[in-house]
Amino acid sequence: MSSGSLVRAIGIAGASWGVLQLTRGPAIWTSLEGDQPSGTESGVIAVLGGRHLAQGLAEAVWPNHGQAWWAVVDLTHAASMVAFAAVGRDRYRRVALCSGAVALTNGLLTLVARRRQAR
Repeated sequence: MSSGSLVRAIGIAGASWGVLQLTRGPAIWTSLEGDQPSGTESGVIAVLGGRHLAQGLAEAVWPNHGQAWWAVVDLTHAASMVAFAAVGRDRYRRVALCSGAVALTNGLLTLVARRRQAR
């Protein structure tokens, strides 16, 4: 798989995750945490879903541009979610780790693609 094809696939997966968060975010939250998200929590779900959707579309449309930036955004998101899970309330731990795992996977795969492109 070429670097561009890998980033395009990462983008499609990220955009799909964003759509899922935007359309089924409260249900995902409930399945992870056991109760409904508050209004503020639903707002955060929508913002993060929008971020994943926008970034995923950009990656899918322009797979050979901005890879370092996209990796930094995802890895920063992942690090912030791990930190939040470590110091946050138990209520957010599973949601934060799930969100962080998705971002970490996207970020690492984007770095792999970037490395392939540099060869």
